[in-house]
Amino acid sequence: MKEDHMQLTLTPQEQEVLSGAVKSAISDLGTEVGHTDNQAMRQDLQKRKKVLLAVLDRLKSTV
Repeated sequence: MKEDHMQLTLTPQEQEVLSGAVKSAISDLGTEVGHTDNQAMRQDLQKRKKVLLAVLDRLKSTV
């Protein structure tokens, strides 16, 4: 399966705000994972967190 990619150009301020929003979402997901008993939901949340961590890493690497 071929992955599509999107390119996004951000100003430094936009990059900073987006990084903060992603960090907040990662923190929230960590809390949700800790409070979730449903194994399937927990795995989904962990996958989302992994994706957001990768996005944050890419945002940091473009500074």
